[in-house]
Amino acid sequence: MPGKIEASLNNKLQAVKWGEYKLGDLFEVESYTKRFDANKVVIKQKGLYPYIVRTSANNGQRGFIEASEEYLNDGNTIAFGQDTATMFYQEKPYFTGDKIKVLKPKNSRFNKMNAQFFLAAMRKPFELFSWGTSSFNVEIIKNQRIVLPVKEDDMIDFDFMESFVSVLEAQ
Repeated sequence: MPGKIEASLNNKLQAVKWGEYKLGDLFEVESYTKRFDANKVVIKQKGLYPYIVRTSANNGQRGFIEASEEYLNDGNTIAFGQDTATMFYQEKPYFTGDKIKVLKPKNSRFNKMNAQFFLAAMRKPFELFSWGTSSFNVEIIKNQRIVLPVKEDDMIDFDFMESFVSVLEAQ
């Protein structure tokens, strides 16, 4: 059965029309609301708001911290580790560590389901960078180009992305 599903997905991908976009056209690239130094905060295993850092494990979450809610970054965003090019969708508000950029979607259709497609597309252009490079400044991030499925009218095909991710998750 997996072979049939893979063939079906490959057929769907081959039939798609693709468009190229700059990340800066799709997202506002913002700095964290407040940087919380991992050496100066108490990191807990449980809590209300996650603490997101540049690790590639656990969706970037190192644990939970307690701090004023005024320093929360918005949910439904992508946390981007500047010197590691780690990036994760954050559904709920969160606090961040050092060198994290917050990518806020400009399109209201961006959500948890299609974010997985965006992340896969975003990781590709950053593969060529080496870890720790200073190349992940805001302008470099904004100017990276990603390829996404588009409809006949050249608008991003959010329905296709969500359908595709749903099929993958069902496996």
